[in-house]
Amino acid sequence: MKMKFTKYEKVAGLFVLTACVASLMTFSVVAVKKGWFSSKVSYHTHLSSAEGVSPGTPVQMSGLRVGQVTEIKLLAQDEVDVNFEVFSSYAEKIGEGTEVMAFRPFMIGDKVIDLQMQSLSEKPLPPGSLLPSVATADLMDVLSGKKMGMFLGSFESLAKSLKVIGDAFADGQRAEEIVKVIDQLEPLVKNMNRMSVQVTKVTDVALKKKRFEEVMQNLALISREMGEMIPIVKQEAPDFAVSLARIVQNMEVLTAEFKKVTPAISAVAPELPQATLRAVEALNEAVVVLKAMQKSFLLRGSVKEVLEEEGPRKPAQEK
Repeated sequence: MKMKFTKYEKVAGLFVLTACVASLMTFSVVAVKKGWFSSKVSYHTHLSSAEGVSPGTPVQMSGLRVGQVTEIKLLAQDEVDVNFEVFSSYAEKIGEGTEVMAFRPFMIGDKVIDLQMQSLSEKPLPPGSLLPSVATADLMDVLSGKKMGMFLGSFESLAKSLKVIGDAFADGQRAEEIVKVIDQLEPLVKNMNRMSVQVTKVTDVALKKKRFEEVMQNLALISREMGEMIPIVKQEAPDFAVSLARIVQNMEVLTAEFKKVTPAISAVAPELPQATLRAVEALNEAVVVLKAMQKSFLLRGSVKEVLEEEGPRKPAQEK
């Protein structure tokens, strides 16, 4: 059965068909502009937070939209992995020095992913590469409840510290002591300034004519010689340190005893030359007496026997 359309039905059908074609064409134009039919290259980056970033967030380069975010994964407490796609026509401009920055174009609203190129002459990165991110902070991040809570906690701790300082200054005695300390700072700074000047002079003298270098070389030589000598000393005299300690202790005791004897020696010191002279005279007299006794008939024979037993001896030289 053949259907017949009225004039009004034909006009309505034509209008609907025209609307469908126009919608299809509009959809095609939008899809082309959005790059839905263009080939894309995937990359990813790591951000400290996914706040303001979600699948569909635009990716731009120098203000031009070149792609969008496709997926977000949580890696750790302060680290998320953001995967995004870039049109293949712009992928060749993403080189080794390209960095990722997530920021809000306005004070409120979602963020955008901006690709910052260092140089166009850099080698393009392969698909799936990890791009380094740059940490940013905006007004909304600062005013967020998480960071504001941290700031308020810091302000509370600061207020408590200021209260303690205020209570300390409220005590008159402590305030006077603090003022005294502040008054002593000026002389201390002057002394430190003088010391720095003197140290500079000493350094200049040490560095002049390479004296400091010679001193360091000598110290290095001494250190090397000591390093070679210490193992030998340990091997030949393992108890050297103990013996040295005993020697030092004995020297201390000897020094203490000399301190006790020194006053007595000082007291008899003026008479020592005369006493020594008298002792020499007494020895001379004793020698004379002994020689005289040897000449007596009672001791003469015994002296000869003793001389024969001891053998010949060299006569003493008389002065």
